[in-house]
Amino acid sequence: MSFRWRIDLQVATPALADKAVEARVERAATHAERWSDHAPVTAVYDFDQLLQR
Repeated sequence: MSFRWRIDLQVATPALADKAVEARVERAATHAERWSDHAPVTAVYDFDQLLQR
């Protein structure tokens, strides 16, 4: 049996993507510790830059 992670996605417009300052895949350290077969993606955006346009 093969155990694979399903990495979730973030979708953003080009203007929002330009404001991304960090992104990471959240996943458990081991198969036994994982909460599901999905690995959520966390993205951090600088909204101050976005609002100053």
